[in-house]
Amino acid sequence: MRSGLFLLLLCPLITLGQVVPIHHTNNSIYDFLSEMASLKVVQYNDVVRPLSRVQVHDLLVKVRSNEDKLCKRQKDELAFFWKDFIKEDDQYRGLDFLGRGLKRGDVFPLRKREKRLDLFFYKDSLFNITINPIWGGEGFLTGTKPYYHSWVGASLFGNITKHFSFYATIIDNTESEQLMSSDVLYPNMGAVYKGTLKDYSEMRGGMSASAKWGYLSIVKDHFVWGSGYNGSIIFSGRNPSIPQIKLGLTPVEWFSFDYIHGWLNSDLVDSAATYQSGNGNRELYISKFLAANMFTVRPIKGLYFSFGNSVVYSDKFNPVYLIPFLFYKSVDHTLGATGNNAGYKGQNSQMFVNLVSRQIKYLELYSSVFIDEIRTTSITNSEKQRNHVSFKVGFRFTAPKNVNLSAIFEYTRNNPATYQHFVPSTTYASNGYNLGHYLGDNADEYFGKLIYSPVSRLKMSLTYLYARKGELLLYDSIRAGQGLEFMKNKQFVRQEIGFVTAYEIANDVKVKMSYRYLLETGVNAQLHLPDAWKGNPHTVSLSLQFGGF
Repeated sequence: MRSGLFLLLLCPLITLGQVVPIHHTNNSIYDFLSEMASLKVVQYNDVVRPLSRVQVHDLLVKVRSNEDKLCKRQKDELAFFWKDFIKEDDQYRGLDFLGRGLKRGDVFPLRKREKRLDLFFYKDSLFNITINPIWGGEGFLTGTKPYYHSWVGASLFGNITKHFSFYATIIDNTESEQLMSSDVLYPNMGAVYKGTLKDYSEMRGGMSASAKWGYLSIVKDHFVWGSGYNGSIIFSGRNPSIPQIKLGLTPVEWFSFDYIHGWLNSDLVDSAATYQSGNGNRELYISKFLAANMFTVRPIKGLYFSFGNSVVYSDKFNPVYLIPFLFYKSVDHTLGATGNNAGYKGQNSQMFVNLVSRQIKYLELYSSVFIDEIRTTSITNSEKQRNHVSFKVGFRFTAPKNVNLSAIFEYTRNNPATYQHFVPSTTYASNGYNLGHYLGDNADEYFGKLIYSPVSRLKMSLTYLYARKGELLLYDSIRAGQGLEFMKNKQFVRQEIGFVTAYEIANDVKVKMSYRYLLETGVNAQLHLPDAWKGNPHTVSLSLQFGGF
């Protein structure tokens, strides 16, 4: 019934672009676009990611029209990325991997050397598809202990006409030592391990119908909302991918709207629904859902103001949360969140705002605020406050032309009880991974990064991080009302220095070398790190990757 409703909503759009996402971990293209925006070559809004391939193509077209403003390294990188995104150009009909010209109806010029190498690529006036393998591995050495992470998979994407698109990516991962879990407080992508605890797979994909003014999609994927170069505080994209319905609208250049309804994993067994099956129990889990929206306004060029809200609700699907434009906390007030123990009857709602300014050439200023709960009567009391808020402020400076240097600095603070909830089935998490900032509540972080690109596709970066994590203050309605003290009895203080050299040999073929010094002190030092990292602060690694994530 629900799938029929979705198709009914989809049909009017099908008769009307392509919405194949560029995964948010594809740092090279997103970093290039941020650099171009800081140079005022393009207007670029990255508060909601991933961007689609068509969005990136259109931005690259604008960069190409301003190529005279670029230095040689930037021109070379533009040509490099264009080899991939030329496939979205209406005037391009390419060659497959055997060099055969492919066409149907309209005949367009063949430009073999302009396109990147794909395992298989087909495009005509109606249909196109790209298929590529994914393979890679990374070897680590922490002290004298070696370990590795390897992955293999495949990806495909394409569209039928300009208005219906599809994609699928599967990656199977193997680790000699388990590197992630929901207890690890580090910005790496989360994972759900198989029985061996060293293997996991991630299947992503979806389909979309779209027009120039918007799209409607059903996907299973990651997503990021909010600014930041070391983890967003709104939706970080760190949790395993979730199934979701997505709606995006851009009716005018100065306004956009984004909405999702997602199905989360509660990790809580529904004992009433569990039943006997064979020699054991068939365990079913409590249903858990997410609805969120984001409004973005560009009042003047280079300034983006975004605001929105979200709700995590559980137990059963409620169609009211399919209405994209609602203020969900108010909805919750009319659906049982009144009377005694209202918090236990209601759901878990949040609000957020984000501001990005690129009005000063070479400088990007950004700030995010995530409001889990706030009480204005205690907002000036820094010791004990019922203000469950997270905020991030930062900047990125991109040096002019031939200097090829960027500098990033940001500060993040998460007050106690932010992201928590006293109803376990409505926590701000999926598969145990916090949907927001990776450090969770009662923590703060200073992060700085220098990026140097002497030649095209070669990036050398130096990072420094100083982070603190306070004790875990269990959140319940009584303690929340009394207020919680920030950073009382620190669990750990983390200092990290990292150096990375990465080179993209060809499109989606990358080699990377890195060194990391990570030192933690405190009563719970190294408790929230992978076992493989414990015992020695020095780690070196070497990785090779074929195919994009």
